[in-house]
Amino acid sequence: MDDEAIARPRPPPIPLHLGPVHLDDGGRKLLAADGRTGVEQLTTATGWSPTTVRRRMTELRERGVLYLDIDIDARLFGLGPRTLLWLSVAPAHLEEAGAALATHPEIAFAAATTGPTNLYATVVCANHRDLYRYLTTRVAALPAITHIETAPVIRTVKRAAARQT
Repeated sequence: MDDEAIARPRPPPIPLHLGPVHLDDGGRKLLAADGRTGVEQLTTATGWSPTTVRRRMTELRERGVLYLDIDIDARLFGLGPRTLLWLSVAPAHLEEAGAALATHPEIAFAAATTGPTNLYATVVCANHRDLYRYLTTRVAALPAITHIETAPVIRTVKRAAARQT
């Protein structure tokens, strides 16, 4: 898969307006709903009009309170199983390394953490050869990486809102 094909399905980024968010009862009900709930059901749950539901969801997305995430079967796209990465990065370079890692198309998820490994990521490559190449080139070039642990996911026993595989 080339970089253009990977970027094509991504929506434009939503600018985040950080700061406190006031949630009334309707807002709490909106956030408590199952992510697959349609606007009609959300209007019933919140007591709001469809326009108000859509506007409030947009506002919550812009404030970084609500985000959308999906699980896919990567095999349908010719990709191999997920591999978990735990990286140790010098604290002064954590933000820089995390931002660089997040730009890699092989990365499905990345987060700063605490503990002996302070950067976590989920990698999806087509096969072991591509994973090896990715680890020894792109990951190895990240700033201030002092240690890397990898673990391929051999079986998923639970996935949010999906059957086990």
